[in-house]
This record gives sequence, structure tokens and C-alpha cells, in this order.
Amino acid sequence: MKLVIVRYGEIGLKGRNKKYFELALERNIRNQLPGVKTRTTGGRVYVETGEYPLEDVKKTLERTFGIQNFSMGTMVGFDVEEILSAALEVSEVEVSKGRKSFKVETKRANKKFPVRSLELSAFLGEKILEKFPELHVDVHNPEFVVGVEVRNRGTLLFSSKLAGPGGIPVGVSGKGLLLLSGGIDSPVAGWYSLKRGLDVHGIHFASPPYTGEKALEKVIDLARLLSMYNGGREFKLYNVGFTKAQLTVHRRVPEKFSLIIQRRTMMRIATEIADKLGYKVLITGENVGQVASQTIENMYAITEATNKLVLRPLTGFDKIETIDVARRIGSFEISTRPYEDCCTVFVPKEPATKARIKDILRTESGIDFDTLVNEAVQLTKVYTIKHGQVIGVEAFKVAE
Repeated sequence: MKLVIVRYGEIGLKGRNKKYFELALERNIRNQLPGVKTRTTGGRVYVETGEYPLEDVKKTLERTFGIQNFSMGTMVGFDVEEILSAALEVSEVEVSKGRKSFKVETKRANKKFPVRSLELSAFLGEKILEKFPELHVDVHNPEFVVGVEVRNRGTLLFSSKLAGPGGIPVGVSGKGLLLLSGGIDSPVAGWYSLKRGLDVHGIHFASPPYTGEKALEKVIDLARLLSMYNGGREFKLYNVGFTKAQLTVHRRVPEKFSLIIQRRTMMRIATEIADKLGYKVLITGENVGQVASQTIENMYAITEATNKLVLRPLTGFDKIETIDVARRIGSFEISTRPYEDCCTVFVPKEPATKARIKDILRTESGIDFDTLVNEAVQLTKVYTIKHGQVIGVEAFKVAE
């Protein structure tokens, strides 16, 4: 029987709540690989892969948060020749990858099995060398390990460990709404929020005709990418019609405050949608000191416009670190397409860097933000994305 042995890290520290996290991890695996069977025992999740190609399973588990590492394996009975056949099969896969050194590690949890661990390891190692003479044994630093565990239900054999993304399972920390621009930072912030168990959805602000279809397409592609990391859930992208609100701010406030008040308007709109749909937190890609709007004074002024907790996963990152993560998760090439979003429209030449909230509130006093927010929400389109594919587009509405 083909299976995968999934090992978790942080979940093991959850004490009495561990079962909740284990069940969430199993559920996220099944959501992405419908039809597979999962069970958790002894601190591991066992995934019976059925007819799924192992490469598809591998790609799925590599992006499933909560997984520390995993191994491809097989479960056989207690017959030594059957165990040998499975060990040779595991080794053949590794040899095909160009591996040259190995060792066998045997654990005998089932003490009724008549062959001791060291004896079984020596026997299997000898037979593997006979089958694959290009190999040699290296007990200290092997290129692959043939793991053998003789358990009560059968004998488990598996190859070397493959890395998962770590973190905790998506969905255990509630729902968050990510302010998703077309830049480098926000998708990385979304990825880190998913890693901390948040069920992340996106909100984007478009200002046609100042921003075009290619800019929106870029953001949709970023949302499609993030949906591949969210445990098989639907990812909602709320595309807000922001043109009127942005023009109103541009025309009616001093230029130095326009960027801050524009961001505050985004916060108001995001809060309205979050309140209607049950999102507990807002998430941004902001980073202290990176640009003029991201001084601590300006970030405070922007955040004052919402009653939501605002998470900023990249606060301590420098740009090079963010770019490295973006390349690793696959968002960098999308983010660097040459299509501008609304954040680059009407950028002031000399923006305020230490705005005082009393000055911002006085400047905003003549603007009817309630109407601007309501009109923007009414113009919002909702893209539903699952497994990297857009499966629906509809006008924003709240169920009665």
C-alpha cells in the first residue's frame, strides 16, 4: 500500500489542543487531494495516496502549512522477502535521482517480529548493495536513508525526508482580509499569514482608467498563487472600484496628506467589507521605514481609520529578504510585471512623513467618507478562486 508519512513540528507543542490542529491538517490534505485517506497516530499523519501520482502528492504537501517534513513510503506485511522487495523499490527511486550513498535505519516497535533491528538493517543493506553496485554505505552522511519501521499493523518503509513549509494548518486562526496590491510585499505578507493558520482572502483597489486590465490580471494571478497555499479552500478576491474615492481625495486634500488619506480610505472600505463578511483582521505588506507612508507616525495615522486589528507580517523584513521569499513562493515574477496599481497614481512629490492624527482628521472633515465607502463597496466585484483557478465572478452582496 502506497502512503506518505507526514511529520509536523509546531503542532506537537499544542498540548490539549493538539488534536484540533491534527484534524485541521488532515482536513486540509484531503481538501487538496480528494479521495485520499488520512489518519493520525503517534505524532504522524499517514496519507494513503490511492491512484494519485506521487509527484502530484509531493507538490501538494510541499505547500501545505503545518507540515514540517514528509516521506514517500509503502506499508507491507511481516514477511522478510516482502520487506526486502519494498526496500529495493525505495532504493531504486533514489538511485534514479543519482544518489550514491545510503544507509538503512530499522525500528522494531513490534517486539513479536523475530528479526532484530540491527540484523534486519544489515540484511537489507547487503541486498541493496547487490542490486545496486554503484551504491556504497555511509552511516554518517548518507545521500538517502531507507527507513524501516516494524509496527503492529505492518512494516513501514520510506525514503529520505522532504521539507514542508512548516507553520500551522490554514483555518485554525480565523479569517483575515489581505490588502493585495500588485507589488512584491503584499503577497508575501499573505503567504506568511497563511503560514500562521489564517484563512486569508484578498481585497484589491482598482482605479480605471488610471489602472488597466493588465494590472488587474496581475493581481488575480497573485490571488491564484495564494490559493494554492490555503489548504484547498476557496479564495475570495474583492476588486473594489476605487476611482471616485481616489479622485475625491486627490482633489480635496493638501497634496502632502493625499497618500495617507488615500490609505485611510482603503482601510475604511476594507473594514466595511470585513465587518459584513466576518473577517477578524486586516493584513498589509507594510514595512517600517520602507517608504514615506510607512513611518510609524504615518502607519498610526492610517491604522486609526479602522477598528480592526491590522497585521503587518513584514514589519521586520528588509526588501532583499522579502524578494527572496517572493522568488521562493513564486510571486516575484508576477509582481514585477510592468503594470501599475492605484498606489502609484497621484503620488505626492513631497509626502508628509510624520503626520499628526489631529491634522489628518481636520483635513478630512469636509469629505463624506460614508458615501464614498458605500459607493465603492457597491462597485466591488468578487472573484472566487480555488486550486489556482477562477471559478466565478459576481457583484458584491451580503446574504440576508
